[in-house]
Amino acid sequence: MEKVIIFGLDGADPVLLTRFIHEGHLPNLAGLINSGHFSPLCSTNPPLTPQAWTSFVCGVNPGKHGVFDFGEVPAHSYESRLNSSIDRKTKGYWDYLSDLGLSCGVINLPLSHPAEWLERGYMIGGMHTPNLSELSPHPVIHELLKGEFSDYVIDVMSYWYKDMREFVGRVHAMETRRTDLVLRLRQELPVDVLFVTWVGIDRICHAFMDQQEFLVGAHSDWRYQGLVLDIYRHLDLQVGRVMEACGSTPMYMVISDHGFGDLKKDVYLNNYLQELGWLKFKPEELSRSVLTHPNWNYGPFLSMFMKGMMHLPWVQRRLAWQQKHSVAVNWGKTVAFSTGLFGNVFLNRKGRFPEGFLDKDSDEYETLRRSIMDDLYLLRDQDQKIVDEIYLAEDIYAGPFVEKAPDLILKMCDYSYITRGGFEFHSNQIFDTPAINHSGNHRMLGILILSGSMVRKSDQTDVKNCLGREVNLTDLIPTMMAYLKSPIPTEMDGMVLEFLFKESLAARFSALDIYRGQSSGESVVCEEVRQRLDALGYLS
Repeated sequence: MEKVIIFGLDGADPVLLTRFIHEGHLPNLAGLINSGHFSPLCSTNPPLTPQAWTSFVCGVNPGKHGVFDFGEVPAHSYESRLNSSIDRKTKGYWDYLSDLGLSCGVINLPLSHPAEWLERGYMIGGMHTPNLSELSPHPVIHELLKGEFSDYVIDVMSYWYKDMREFVGRVHAMETRRTDLVLRLRQELPVDVLFVTWVGIDRICHAFMDQQEFLVGAHSDWRYQGLVLDIYRHLDLQVGRVMEACGSTPMYMVISDHGFGDLKKDVYLNNYLQELGWLKFKPEELSRSVLTHPNWNYGPFLSMFMKGMMHLPWVQRRLAWQQKHSVAVNWGKTVAFSTGLFGNVFLNRKGRFPEGFLDKDSDEYETLRRSIMDDLYLLRDQDQKIVDEIYLAEDIYAGPFVEKAPDLILKMCDYSYITRGGFEFHSNQIFDTPAINHSGNHRMLGILILSGSMVRKSDQTDVKNCLGREVNLTDLIPTMMAYLKSPIPTEMDGMVLEFLFKESLAARFSALDIYRGQSSGESVVCEEVRQRLDALGYLS
């Protein structure tokens, strides 16, 4: 049966996991740790779901696989569109293993819609898949989803529900039913490498982080404290169900794409950039929504006065957010703007954007970029410094698709302050309460658990001694491929974690092509999914 089983626990945090294990709440995960390896796992920069999981399955950084966010600003455009599995430029591990005759089952991987047809095995899509009929191209799975698993749930988001108890119940039911399907597919479609992702921790932590007793202390009148522990316990149970069915033969790998902490505020960086003169609006567009509103009748003289006032920066800054949108931006005079999640700033580069005028290789570009960075470091919320670090794309990414990346990537208060792509102009403030009712957000460190007959007992100290850094998401697929005696592409960015095993893996490297063939389709999102993402602030 399975040679490797990968459990994806989206959003599982090393500090919380350690705490809950020490308190005796997670016996199945504790058993894996006691017999193998446990350490934090470093996510991508920033620790964002689509680029993190894609980096894991491909073993490369975003500069090679080309996914940087939920949405993407295509070349020669200022409008975002949703990324999908079609936008992933590099092969997944299943492509390499298939060439060796190994079969793979991939269940609920984020950014896997549309799901791929695997010659050996199957894929079942995850978030952003619009309905059950589009979850998988495999006929056996299609029939199961039409019949026995017609109640299978693709995803659950808190903002869909008024009753939060109903939301929590749906999350737990979703994860239980996902495990049911995993166990059923072991009978119908056995595979060599099984990978399933449960997303419940991420969904619960986003919604309820501010009421958890481990963060703020116990309050007897808070309805939702304890829910994070509950979902960890529930997923420990799901892990145990699969382990009971599969036994001790496979190598088990438990990973998360990021950790979790609190979320304090959304940041509207475009308002700050406008205030400093880096982003410009067209006065005539700003006045249009006011002057054409049916409840207003200004007359010719007052209309002329209003149009004139719109040229004044202090008036522009005080306009209601509904009057500000991408059409109103004067792109020909805008040096920089923000779009996307977690703090991305793009400079208006020539050849990249329709009205771009900055040559990336020029001294002017470098001077302006440094000036913008200086201004961003001065950003304050009252007396609190907001920007911890600003990263340059070329310093943290490498590969043919770095040009798609933001010019500046911000880390703000350890990700407790974020921008929200799609909501870039939805406030006339610089700082505001989260646009959707979230109180938790991602952190850089996730988890890695590795257990099996060849895995030696080790911990974070061994990692630091051998690597001098945390284990990275991109290290895991090269390591698994070495374990399975598969040749490893030399262009993969990760390292083989030989020191985690009792015997040498005798890793073999080869000049394999890591890139996928030319896609035959375009990244398309249906209207139903687009509306969901608009509500989350993933798309504009």
